[in-house]
Amino acid sequence: MKVIWAALRPPARAAIGALLLTGLAHAQTTVSEPIRTNQTWSASGSPYIVDADVAIEAGAVLTIQPGVTVRMGVNANLVVSNGTLRAEGSAATPIVLTASSDIPGGSPSAGAWGNLSFQEGTSTATRLEWVQVNYGKGIRIQGASPTLNYVDIRNSSGAAIQMELRSSPSGVGLQASGNAVNGISVPAGDITGNVQWNLRGIPYVVATGELSVGARPIINTVTPATVQQGDTIDAVLSGSRLAGAERVSTDAAGVTASISAGASDTSVPIRVAVTRDQPTGKVNLAVQTSAGLVRLPEMLEVVPAKPTVRVTSMTPSYLRIGTSASFQMTGTYLNGANIALPQDSGITLSDLVTTETTANFKLTAVQQAPIGEKALLVTNALAPDTSATVKMSVFNGAPAISTDPGQISVAPNAQANSVTLRLSSVDVMAHDLSLALDDTDIATVSPARLTIPAGSQQAAVTLSGLKVGTTMLTVTSPTLATIKFPVYVGSIADGTVIGPILSAPVDVRVFFAPNVFNGGVAVTGKPVGVQVFRAGNPYEGTATFSGRPVGVQVFSTAGAAAGEISTYSRTVGVTVKKTQ
Repeated sequence: MKVIWAALRPPARAAIGALLLTGLAHAQTTVSEPIRTNQTWSASGSPYIVDADVAIEAGAVLTIQPGVTVRMGVNANLVVSNGTLRAEGSAATPIVLTASSDIPGGSPSAGAWGNLSFQEGTSTATRLEWVQVNYGKGIRIQGASPTLNYVDIRNSSGAAIQMELRSSPSGVGLQASGNAVNGISVPAGDITGNVQWNLRGIPYVVATGELSVGARPIINTVTPATVQQGDTIDAVLSGSRLAGAERVSTDAAGVTASISAGASDTSVPIRVAVTRDQPTGKVNLAVQTSAGLVRLPEMLEVVPAKPTVRVTSMTPSYLRIGTSASFQMTGTYLNGANIALPQDSGITLSDLVTTETTANFKLTAVQQAPIGEKALLVTNALAPDTSATVKMSVFNGAPAISTDPGQISVAPNAQANSVTLRLSSVDVMAHDLSLALDDTDIATVSPARLTIPAGSQQAAVTLSGLKVGTTMLTVTSPTLATIKFPVYVGSIADGTVIGPILSAPVDVRVFFAPNVFNGGVAVTGKPVGVQVFRAGNPYEGTATFSGRPVGVQVFSTAGAAAGEISTYSRTVGVTVKKTQ
């Protein structure tokens, strides 16, 4: 354009001169290289034209002075990768980052340039105040902690601020308008470290998914991952942080699931049942754990029903060598099934009777049968290409139970007496015992039930005598033979006793009154629980015992014990006579 200066009137000349002087005073500055040394973008160099990605690197500091305008080229980004950005304007002279088309007569649009990004290497000294960010893709904070005060983000094609979960930015007075999201977009995920969300003025937004403080529970596999129509299976969910699993649900009306016993931090056993009319296809599961809800999209599949041999249980699960036992399997397609035993197992099968859901049979193990786990293979010609394997254990012969003391003799004083139940050998399995007395008016036993754990050999009970008599202690167990033990509760004979006495076959108390009998007493015949009393000083006799006395007590004065003999015998016949 050519200007005819002489033809212009003075006011026009003054205006054009001012424009020319303004243009000379504010010459633009183009930036297209990384910033690796400290720089200052001053008002005298404004506007700054960034026509390529510019990164602040190598610990450099970029200072932008108040009133500076930075115009960003198409898709250009300003990135703080390893350094510091100091852009501190004022309310009167803000710093503006905008599109290169944001000029008089231009037509800027959202997303015309890239991001103002703060990466993990951003110094904590990075600070923005009174800064406008216009027409870009927003501010991105990636594991950094800048300070943003009075930052105004306008007309971004994305969220005003996009923040990774590792970030801890702070600031006040933020504003956002005309952006795709007028807030701070936070992704779904796990916050596993210590972070602070200290930006104020616009909201934090989790658009989709779940945000977890702490690691979320994870399920990696479901085994098995398929279930037939009309079938019920036991499956295992495997993953991490699954402790406290309390509920499992599905999104299919014909599929139900429940948590079985044995859940841990890494696995959750579940039972899944499918109706016959449930459509085939993928099913979503969800499990509630202590660490939160974990969803399993399409990890379980319902497949068409087909004949399948399956065993869901077998009882019992063991067999003793040299014995026979009846067994029952439950499952599907068992009618007409064949049960094969391992070669050289020393076990034979007989009396097999099957139905659609059960198989009853007898197994016999020879005395020389190898001890250990055995696998039974179940097949059926009606369900080809399928089979089921069931494991059982072969143990040594069952140990016997005895008592210590071997002869149980107690006084009728309601006091607790300890008795040990002992196995003849340590066993590889636990034994649940039930204890009962034939006559609970004579004696009581506690506890009524106890367990001798696998690897242990004994357990203690207490017996209390209530009144004179004999009763039987019966010990029963599903794993051991039933056995009975006699329990003797001693007799009491009060009053004057003169001459020979034949005792009852259980405990005898002999009482000598003063001035009546000055001789001695002889107890013969392997006595059990005999008590000899003498009252006061007149009785000067002696008491002698032969055989193998059991629980014998001698009293020198009424109620004062002089001694006790505690050897034991199974013979209970007792004779008491005077020896004067």
